[in-house]
Amino acid sequence: MVPPPRPAHPAGEQPLAILNPLAEAVEVETCAGKVHIEWAPDAAVTPLGQLPFFIQFLKLGGGFDPWVEACPLACRSDNAPETVDVPGYLLLSILSGYRRHAHITT
Repeated sequence: MVPPPRPAHPAGEQPLAILNPLAEAVEVETCAGKVHIEWAPDAAVTPLGQLPFFIQFLKLGGGFDPWVEACPLACRSDNAPETVDVPGYLLLSILSGYRRHAHITT
């Protein structure tokens, strides 16, 4: 006796899992300390919405501090920013989509 052939396609699509927004805040470790992130399902989406998670990735992965230490910048003025501020400012500007210095200053 020969078994019946198996169907080539599944009987139907599987039901999609219902995504529930997070009910409680997510704790993220950043350079300035811990940040609590809460989700608002009705809020508009922003381009920097995932930035705290990327900052945590840089901090825990050890990617930002060696980059700042290797920075050849030496500002000696009393009004000069800290060395960590300049590469951080540049990184945030690039992540925001700015390509020219005129756009970065805005």
